[in-house]
Amino acid sequence: MRLSTTTGTFSLTLSGGYTPYKEAMRRLKAVGYDVLDINFCRALTGQTDLVRDNWEALMHELREEAERLGVDFTQSHPVFLPGHVNRQPPERLEVYNEMMRRSIIASSILGVKWAVVHPQEDRETTALDVDACIKDNVEHFAPIVELAVKHNVGIAFENMIEGESSKRRFASHAAELVQMIDIWGDARVGACWDFGHANFLYKDQRPALRTLGKRLKATHVNDNYGKSDEHMFPFHGSVDWHSIMPVLIEIGYEGDFTYETHKEFNRLPEALKDPLAKIGYDIGLYCLTLAK
Repeated sequence: MRLSTTTGTFSLTLSGGYTPYKEAMRRLKAVGYDVLDINFCRALTGQTDLVRDNWEALMHELREEAERLGVDFTQSHPVFLPGHVNRQPPERLEVYNEMMRRSIIASSILGVKWAVVHPQEDRETTALDVDACIKDNVEHFAPIVELAVKHNVGIAFENMIEGESSKRRFASHAAELVQMIDIWGDARVGACWDFGHANFLYKDQRPALRTLGKRLKATHVNDNYGKSDEHMFPFHGSVDWHSIMPVLIEIGYEGDFTYETHKEFNRLPEALKDPLAKIGYDIGLYCLTLAK
């Protein structure tokens, strides 16, 4: 298991700009990261190289620069919609479909093993009906999984947030992810566990991780206090990392320990981001020592 982080660490600037992928990669490599997750989410709002006409060429250039620096891209985060696809205006859905397609192909160009996607839920029609939610997601993601497999990229479904102050939400529970993943019966379809999301629902995350077992292919590592999706470094919230880390070894997890801690950085001046990224790197290395 290697320590990794997202390019989203340096994505947003205080002026509202977006840090290019090459710059983010170079800065993260300088801090110590040799493994990265590439975040495509902002493509839905017209940001990132993915929206440019020559996006494929830019992805090949990024791959070449990564190889020169000794950086591996092993995860990606394609675009996602804040609501169900059936509730989207046609023009927004058209952009989503195209940016999802580009996300998968770009992931393949970069050598990404697992693209992390958000399960969807149409609360107006399938709320609390797990079987209906699974059917809905299988129908929606079938062509995306097909495209990903064609391009040698796996699809990992992420656990969602369900807490005391939020409504019941599909795919927050590990067992629901298992049910959906097993429909495919394909080793290239698995789960991404977001520890911060899970902290809303699970005081002890170990049983959930054991439920996922070998289906766990990717991680989103972040912390909070179970009330807000704060995306902080480990030990900055209430997640029990000392108990969690050994279970990742126990279940045979073969992926990376991948930070999604961008909210630590979003409001910082640029001059402070790199030193903080180094602190986060050291915290991550400590976490890996607990995986015994």
